[in-house]
Amino acid sequence: MTEMIPYALLSRALGYDIFAAEEENVSVPHTLLLFLLQEYVAHAPFDEASYLTANPDVAAAVARGDFSSGRQHFLQRGYQEEREGHQPAFSEGWYLQQNPDVAIAVQLGDWPSGQAHYQAHGKTEWRSPSPETQPAYARWQSLFSTSAASRNR
Repeated sequence: MTEMIPYALLSRALGYDIFAAEEENVSVPHTLLLFLLQEYVAHAPFDEASYLTANPDVAAAVARGDFSSGRQHFLQRGYQEEREGHQPAFSEGWYLQQNPDVAIAVQLGDWPSGQAHYQAHGKTEWRSPSPETQPAYARWQSLFSTSAASRNR
């Protein structure tokens, strides 16, 4: 677990009060952004057995001692390689209801299932796999939508 530093140190190091900043976008050092992303990924759900089963190359690398665990691989490389640390809950009926274009494609036989579509495209199109994950997807998407809107002004 990462220890918390006093807010005053962080604010002073960045040169502004994060909570009082009026700008939509502020600059942070690249190393800080990487650190924050690594901390986020480190606290994400992770299923070691499923990860190693789904990624035999990683299992072999762990067996050779290249990585101490599948989790270490995921933290150092797997997330960036779009490998999943765990399988999110998937609700076929809900996904098709929320994505009528996919439901039609499944009915026409273009996709065998909503889950197949999600794995191939939906997860990179902000399509949530279940009602349980929808609030998190919506929150993240709103953060990036706000950022994109302010860049396009």
